[in-house]
Amino acid sequence: MSERAESLLRQAAAGDMALLAALRARVAAGEPAAYVAGFLEFEGRRFRSDSRAFITDPETVWLTRAVLAHGRELAQQLGRAPQVLEFGVGAGTLAITIKLAEPAWAVAGIDIDASALDLAAENAGDHGVDIELLPGEYLSGWPAQRSPPDLIFGDPPWGDAHDLYEPERDAHYYEQMPPASAFPRSGGRTGIHDELIRRLANSGWPSWLLLNYGTLPPEVIARSAAPLREWRILNPVPGISLMLGRR
Repeated sequence: MSERAESLLRQAAAGDMALLAALRARVAAGEPAAYVAGFLEFEGRRFRSDSRAFITDPETVWLTRAVLAHGRELAQQLGRAPQVLEFGVGAGTLAITIKLAEPAWAVAGIDIDASALDLAAENAGDHGVDIELLPGEYLSGWPAQRSPPDLIFGDPPWGDAHDLYEPERDAHYYEQMPPASAFPRSGGRTGIHDELIRRLANSGWPSWLLLNYGTLPPEVIARSAAPLREWRILNPVPGISLMLGRR
């Protein structure tokens, strides 16, 4: 068991050693620690976590920080607070973290799963922030009468059972989560990224797109990003790849 998982269980047990032993047994049997504890920690904050939504990978901190950096550049260029949309908002961890860092920004999240949106709303309430939560597939939930978001970001399902952050988070780990949230169901290792990029390229929206590709290699990312007019790969740390581009 990782130190991160052990820390969650110890906090959840609150000194009750019998309870801690029971929680450890559940994790040993295959349940993700964040579901067993009922929460996860991200950027020093606690967020509710249960089977309604994908467990936020700690590595997505680099995506969050890249969104903040690029969003601040956009704010200077636009002379106003940007509109930011998270694709696949899930439990809301990233969108809420961004809203807390930049309260003036208009932050929204879209997800196909109504249960995940309910969990995101609970987390937003816990942290006292107002983020707009939109049901929809890909970009379909964005209100048609509204100008497009300035920046779209997300961590869509990517890779396959061999593309892992660490051995402990294997295929079985992700199988415990909602079926649409782990690996792409079709289209290869970047099937969801590819479809989102295709739809954005055909939309006429001038939005910037910032996506996490995790541990995937540059040649896979290049094929995925090809429909965009301009794009580049960002490597905030070795072994983690993001893509920033626009149509």
